[in-house]
Amino acid sequence: MMVRVIDNEQEKYRKSEKLTRDKFLPTIEAVFKIATWFGIPTYGGNVAFSWALTTLAMLAAILTAAIWKLIRLLAGLSQNNQNGKNRVSERLSGSIFYGNALLSLILSWIFVKKWRNISMKWLRLETHGLRLPPDMTIKRRVVLVSALISAFAFVEHILSMISATGVHCPVEEYLERYVLSSHGFLLRQYEYTIWLAIPIFIMSKTATILWNFQDTIIILISMGLTSRYYRMNSFVKRVVGNEKRAEKDKKLGSPYCFKINNWRKIRQAYVRQAALVRRIDMDLGALVLLSTLNNLYFICLQLFLGIRHIDGTLINKIYYFYSLGWLLFRACSVVLSAADIKLHSKRALSYLYICPSSVYNIEIKRLQDQLSNDKIFLSGMGFFSLDRQKLLQVAAMIVKYELILLQYDS
Repeated sequence: MMVRVIDNEQEKYRKSEKLTRDKFLPTIEAVFKIATWFGIPTYGGNVAFSWALTTLAMLAAILTAAIWKLIRLLAGLSQNNQNGKNRVSERLSGSIFYGNALLSLILSWIFVKKWRNISMKWLRLETHGLRLPPDMTIKRRVVLVSALISAFAFVEHILSMISATGVHCPVEEYLERYVLSSHGFLLRQYEYTIWLAIPIFIMSKTATILWNFQDTIIILISMGLTSRYYRMNSFVKRVVGNEKRAEKDKKLGSPYCFKINNWRKIRQAYVRQAALVRRIDMDLGALVLLSTLNNLYFICLQLFLGIRHIDGTLINKIYYFYSLGWLLFRACSVVLSAADIKLHSKRALSYLYICPSSVYNIEIKRLQDQLSNDKIFLSGMGFFSLDRQKLLQVAAMIVKYELILLQYDS
């Protein structure tokens, strides 16, 4: 007896009607609402928008001042002082840090604004066509990953503040010592005032949050796309498994036949999913490029400074190794989470290859060709794709870079 298998399978695969809505989109929206506190106002009101413009202006002012100080040093208009706080590397890293913060704010703002349309398209995939059961763990995983990134980043920044001022810094001298130590590329002792120190202190925290947030966006969006591919692949695996069991049970008069038009629905679901990934890649590509270049620069800088300056107090050593480890872990997490999209986009092929020949049809063949030839990945504006091979290539490049720097520095 011929039945509407695709509807029956989906009913078996879902436990109840209230579980048919995936929790990923509301959870991401909640994360973006929190982002209004550090300058991304899309899900806020007029106050959030005013704060975003203020943050943008202050970051731009600090970046302009840092670049001007760097130009003066390169032009010979200012000299390196004896304790080395005005070296080119430190002024350059300060300029890059705030340049990344400014670009991160702008690009994150643009992406979160576009997310409204992307989420509507994502929701249509969830509620129309091939309706899949929700990922019951996605909300918990998104919250856990966001909390872990926030916690590790908070500890790293606290260690950087202690390292900059020392453990026994008097409270009344803390702000001055911290600003002059961490922003020596921007201010000298005679230029210090409380009216400059307070905005610099606030913007340094905002810049650090934005740096971590840009990586968080990439990781969370990658988790959502991977989750959807996983559910689609699981559905195909279940269908093929039923087809194989039905082939053995034909002699009992209980055939299980999946119609061509049902396989067409599955193939079209993969087409729409691939279109969603490409849309996100187009809108997220600039942020991926910025994140990759910024993480690569600061990893190389940390390695170089650590090799040159092995000595120091205990807190400085703890901060150095923790900061370097956190940088490496976060950068690897970005690449590996995005690489999972590419891996899961082709995982259904292994199930299609074992599909019984008696039920093999043109739509299955088209789906195989589509999954085999379609290139699904996140990229940095098309300059490179994020996959696991790139991780090894970047590691080799960092080693070469450090060796060259050490050779010329000696």
